[in-house]
Amino acid sequence: MPEALHVQPLTESLEKQFASYLDEDRVLHIFTIYDLRRARDKTEVWLALRQDRIASYLFEYDKRIVHAHGDAEGVPCLLRVIDINEPIFIIEPQHLAAVEKVFEPVQPTDSASKGRITTYYVMTAKADTFRPLIKHRVKKLNLDDLDEVSRSLGAEYRERAETAVQRGMAFGAYENETLVSLATVPEILEEAALIRGVYTAPSLRSRGLATSACSALAVELMGVGKTPVLWVAEDNIPARKVYEKIGFERTEHTLLGFKARRR
Repeated sequence: MPEALHVQPLTESLEKQFASYLDEDRVLHIFTIYDLRRARDKTEVWLALRQDRIASYLFEYDKRIVHAHGDAEGVPCLLRVIDINEPIFIIEPQHLAAVEKVFEPVQPTDSASKGRITTYYVMTAKADTFRPLIKHRVKKLNLDDLDEVSRSLGAEYRERAETAVQRGMAFGAYENETLVSLATVPEILEEAALIRGVYTAPSLRSRGLATSACSALAVELMGVGKTPVLWVAEDNIPARKVYEKIGFERTEHTLLGFKARRR
C-alpha cells in the first residue's frame, strides 16, 4: 500500500531540503529557483511529502501563476491549497488529468498554440554543438542603452532590459544603426541562465535579427561557464527554427502552459 502523503507550506526547517530537491534538476526547476531568488515576497510554495521526503511541490507566483512539479500522486492534494479561480498553470504532462478535474483550460499561454494548451519544449545549448549565427551588428547592452530600447521596442521591453542589465545579461541586434531586436537573461544562476524576453520589432521579423541577438547572448553565457536554457512553444515554428538552427537542443522535459478557470 502506498505511503500516505501530507501537504504543508515551505517552512524554514524545510528550506535546505527543498533547495537540494531543486538542485537535482536545475534546468527543469529554473523558474522556481529564479522567482524564489528574485521575488520571494510574491511566492508561495507547498510541498507534498511522503515519509518526510519531498514527492512533489506546487509553486505560486504573484497570486496568478501556478507551477506543479514532481510525482503526479501529490498534485491532487496540492491543488486543494489554491484559492485562485483563474490561474495560469505551468505543469508537467502527467499532472494534466488531476488539474483538469478541478480547473478547465481556457487559453494557451503562447498565442501560436493551436489548442487551449501550450506545449513547451525545454531546450539548452552546449558549447561543443552550438552554431552561432551573427549576421547583424550586436551589442551587449548597458544602462546607457535603455532609452534606445524604450524608443525602439517600447516601455515593456525597456523594463525587461533594465532588469537584465542590472542582474543578468542583455544583447541587442541593430538594423541601420537602430536597436530593433532584444534577447535577455533576467538573472544568471550558478550554472544555468534562462533566456527570456526575445523580441524583434514586428516590421523587421524574419531577417535573422533574433538569431543574431540570441547567438551573441548564448556565446557570452557559455564563455562564462553558464548553460543557456529556454522554453519554446511546440507550435511556434519560427522561434523553434531560430533556436534549432543555432544549436539549441531539446532536453527530456516537456511542459504544459494554459490559463484556466475553476470548474
